[in-house]
Amino acid sequence: MECSGKISPKQEQYLRENCSRPGQLSLALRAGYEEARDQLLWSNRMLEQRQAAGEQIYQTAELLRQTAQGYADASGAELRVAKKLRRELLYLDVELDDICAFAREKDKTEYYLTVHAGKRSPLPGGTVWKDFRMPRFGKRVQVVSARSVAEALSDSCGEKMCPAPDCRAAVTDVPTIFHFVPDTNFQLFCGVARITKTGEMVSGDNYTLLQKNSGKVVMSLADGMGSGTEANRESEKVIELLEQFFEAGFPQELAVRLINSCMLLQNGSQIFSTIDLCMVDLYNAKCDMIKFGAAATFLIDDREIEVIRSDALPSGVMQQTEYESLHRTLKSGASIVMMTDGVSEALPGENHEKDMAELIIRTKTQNAQEYARKLMERVYLSQRRQARDDMTILIGTIFEKR
Repeated sequence: MECSGKISPKQEQYLRENCSRPGQLSLALRAGYEEARDQLLWSNRMLEQRQAAGEQIYQTAELLRQTAQGYADASGAELRVAKKLRRELLYLDVELDDICAFAREKDKTEYYLTVHAGKRSPLPGGTVWKDFRMPRFGKRVQVVSARSVAEALSDSCGEKMCPAPDCRAAVTDVPTIFHFVPDTNFQLFCGVARITKTGEMVSGDNYTLLQKNSGKVVMSLADGMGSGTEANRESEKVIELLEQFFEAGFPQELAVRLINSCMLLQNGSQIFSTIDLCMVDLYNAKCDMIKFGAAATFLIDDREIEVIRSDALPSGVMQQTEYESLHRTLKSGASIVMMTDGVSEALPGENHEKDMAELIIRTKTQNAQEYARKLMERVYLSQRRQARDDMTILIGTIFEKR
C-alpha cells in the first residue's frame, strides 16, 4: 500500500482465499495506512518547524556576535580619528560629544558622531552662517549641514565619507547622533511599472527597493500564487519580512532562508510566494541574485543580454529547499530587468524568453522609470489591453560616479 496507495488485485484475491471477512479487513488496512501516513506527515512537519525556529534563533545570535565584533575591531579607529576631528569641527563651530566606529568590513568603517552646533562665532575665510527661524519659538538657531560634517570627517579619517541614507540633514544646537558611511563609487537608478489582473481589485505581486547603509541596494519581487487578496497578502508578508531582516543587518542568503523558515511556521494556508532578489554593491558594482521559483531576470550590457532562470520551488514549501544563487559584475550603463511570470508569459508565441529579450533590447533607455513604463506598455498592448495575470516590472540601471 505504501508503494501504490491501494491493495493490488492479486492481494485482494489472496485475502478472499484466506480471510473470512476480506472486505472489512481491506477497509481496516486502508484506514490504518491513512492514519499512519498522516501521523508521519505531521511528525515531519513538526521537525521542519523545530529546525526552522532553531535556525532563526541561532542566526540572530550570530548577527549579534558579528555586530559586537565590528565595534571591537573599530575601537582603534575612534581614538585615531577623534582628536583630529575635534579640530576640524572647530572651523564649523560644531562640538563633538562622542564618537563610535563600526567596522562592517575590513576596508569599510562607519562612524556614529554625537555632535551639536556651538555658539555663533566669526570664522576664518569669511564663512557665513545660515540662520533659520523656528516658527514655534520665534528665535534664530544656527545649523550646519551634515555634508559639511562629512567633509571634516573625510579629512580626519583619510577616506571619503557621506551621510547615511537614514542620517539627519543638519546639525543644530541639540546634541544628535549622525551616521556616516564611506561614499560609494556607483549609483543605481530604479523604475517600476505594475498592472493588476483584469477583474481583480488588488495585485498579487509586491516589490521593494531598499538602500542599505552598507552601500548596497536591494531590489526584490514577490509573486503570490494565483491573484487577488490572498495572493497579495502572501507576497506582502514576504516583502515585509525581507525588509525587516535587511534592516536588522542579515545578509541576503540568510534573510531568504529565514523567510522560508517563517513561511513554514505560518498556518496551513497552502498559498506560497516566489522570491526574486537582487542586491547590487555600489562600491564595486557586484550583483548577487537569489531566486525562489521566480520568473527569469534579464541582464543588459550594451546590446548583449543574459537570461537568468530558476527551477527552485517557491518559499515555504519545504525547509531544505534549494534556491538559485548567481553572482555577476556589472558595467556602467548596465540594466537589470526583473519581472513576474505574468509579464514573462504575456507575449504571444512559444519562446517567451527569446521574444521578451528582443523586446527589452528594442525598448532600452537610460531612464529606468521610462524604461519600465515603455516595456510594460508594449507587453500590455500585446495582450490587447486585457491582463491575464498580475504584471510587475522592476528595472535598475547602474552608473559610475564622475
